[in-house]
Amino acid sequence: MTVHSPLLCSLLLGTLILSGCKTRSQIPQAPKVSTLPCWVQSPKQANQLGFVGTAAPFSAIPNGSELASRTRALKKLATYHNIKLQRRDMQNVTHDQSTQILSSGHTVYYSTPFNTEDTQYSYVSFEPLKTSASCAVRQCDFVQCKPAWLCDNDTHRQVLGVSYYTASPHEQLQMSERNAMTVASFLTQAQVNATEYLKQRAVSRDEGNVHHEVNYNRSGEVDALGTPTHLALHQSCQYGSTLIGQYKPVDQAVLNAPVLPDINDMTQQGKLVLGAFGEDGTMTSDNLLSTAIRLAIQDALIELAKNKGITIETQVEVTQHKGHYLLESSEFTINEHVSGELIDLKIQYKNDVPVIYVWLLEITN
Repeated sequence: MTVHSPLLCSLLLGTLILSGCKTRSQIPQAPKVSTLPCWVQSPKQANQLGFVGTAAPFSAIPNGSELASRTRALKKLATYHNIKLQRRDMQNVTHDQSTQILSSGHTVYYSTPFNTEDTQYSYVSFEPLKTSASCAVRQCDFVQCKPAWLCDNDTHRQVLGVSYYTASPHEQLQMSERNAMTVASFLTQAQVNATEYLKQRAVSRDEGNVHHEVNYNRSGEVDALGTPTHLALHQSCQYGSTLIGQYKPVDQAVLNAPVLPDINDMTQQGKLVLGAFGEDGTMTSDNLLSTAIRLAIQDALIELAKNKGITIETQVEVTQHKGHYLLESSEFTINEHVSGELIDLKIQYKNDVPVIYVWLLEITN
């Protein structure tokens, strides 16, 4: 099977992230709002990077929603930039002042909070917002690759954060970010312990027809060992009730993209591998797109580990009775540490079921 991916030509680094997203691509309900302040879906605008905090739009505490959303946004900014907040910094957050001087000496600027039916949004940055324009709610379209970052990584590493609609809607963004960190650590370094069992049988009949049977199964674990860098949301879009965000780490070093001949070399050396899930029409038991993506990544990590070291036990038994029978059984044992960068992610739908392809490049520490 040949899989075409626009990113393999550029090999632009990225990492991925997951939360809950329904695998069945039901065309979502219409959004509750048609427009939002542009900064809600684009916290990174031109040369300005800001952080969005959310809260329930109503609170029993006077101005509680404004204080909560602004405080959460401030914590994200401080974490990303390694600023240690003091207690008085948190106490000095107000519901109506647009600026605040932190104990670190930094001045931050808040937006006017924006409310939807179920969520309040606040924005904070080191610069005041340059525009208060509104933008149409951005829809994710995997078929058309809109917005482009759904399919095309840019020259910096990125993480796609996926989060299905949460019980408390204002927590959907936090869930997406939390899962982004989890999967980023998963890709930084992983321990693979797996066993594969392959049984092949070929039967040659008197008529000369050969019948092949192959049974294959895999058991084991892929455990995350790495500690991810801090991430910031740059862009987001909606896929029905699912939020998909583009996150980037603090370190935006660019990987020198190898020329096309190098791709084949890396593939032959086992440095670049393909992982997949759903090609046979299988759905995950929890019906989550995020789980399908994670399983595809695990599949690729296991392939990386197999290229590093594998123990194989093979037993061959040949019998003959009214034809020739060949029975071969093989057991593969894998126990390796591997690290991989997600080079490309491709999501296709067949009969309303997602098919996930991921390409991982081995990182040698």
